[in-house]
Amino acid sequence: KETKMKKIPYGMSNFKRLKTEDYYFIDKTKYIEKLENYPSSYLMFLRPRRFGKSLLIAILEAYYDIYFKDDFDDIFEDTYIINHKTKEASSYMVLRFDFSAVNIDNVEESFKNLLRLRLQNLVDRYSLDISFLDDTPIGMLNTIFDHISKQHLNLYVLIDEYDNFANKLLLNNRDDYLNIVSQKTASFKQFFTVLKAGATGNDAPIKRMFITGVTPMTMYDVTSGFNIGKNISLDTYFHDLVGVNDNELYDMLNYYKIRDKIDIDTLKEWYNNYKFSED
Repeated sequence: KETKMKKIPYGMSNFKRLKTEDYYFIDKTKYIEKLENYPSSYLMFLRPRRFGKSLLIAILEAYYDIYFKDDFDDIFEDTYIINHKTKEASSYMVLRFDFSAVNIDNVEESFKNLLRLRLQNLVDRYSLDISFLDDTPIGMLNTIFDHISKQHLNLYVLIDEYDNFANKLLLNNRDDYLNIVSQKTASFKQFFTVLKAGATGNDAPIKRMFITGVTPMTMYDVTSGFNIGKNISLDTYFHDLVGVNDNELYDMLNYYKIRDKIDIDTLKEWYNNYKFSED
């Protein structure tokens, strides 16, 4: 009897659905323990579009979030990490942001509304005993951090596409970019300043942070407010963290029995030769 082929997850970044609904998956979970053992706990990782950064964020969320603890074995079945589980697996509350959802037509309000939505979602998701006296995003963040610190809980902050809306603003309206990103009172800068505060001190609520994006430029503009992060984008150790290498490509083509139908040379001419490290 012919084995049913796995479905192709084109454009999909929902890791739980990808694994539980039998989609093809290039296993990058060996990097979870490498990221966890890295000297810095606050990491930034940059790659061009369509490299799988959002899927990486989803993998980290599924691995560390206590919310998915009961589904852990089903989600990570047949992966490297299932047999190399670390002590920190399923031990965090996860606060996840995706800044590609910010509308640049009304960027200030859209950004603040996104923050409010995600912060309220965190409270609801983990049934935290929190009521907000200050419903500004910064006020909500500080209230959440204070609660988590007092309760000795662990928080993992994930930020996907951190520079998405900022890059769009640069192309359309430089003044709007400056107002929200680089001025002293800019909302974006204030947000990262509060994150830095939440990762500082003996009872710091933020134990880990992972940020993805396309360029480091926007982060340079908020550096004074967020200088605790380590950019690992050019680290040889993580050059293969996302994307598809030769062996992974050939494994995939062989799995679908189409290797002899693909013009590899043309494929490589158009899509190959990304190098992120001199080594």
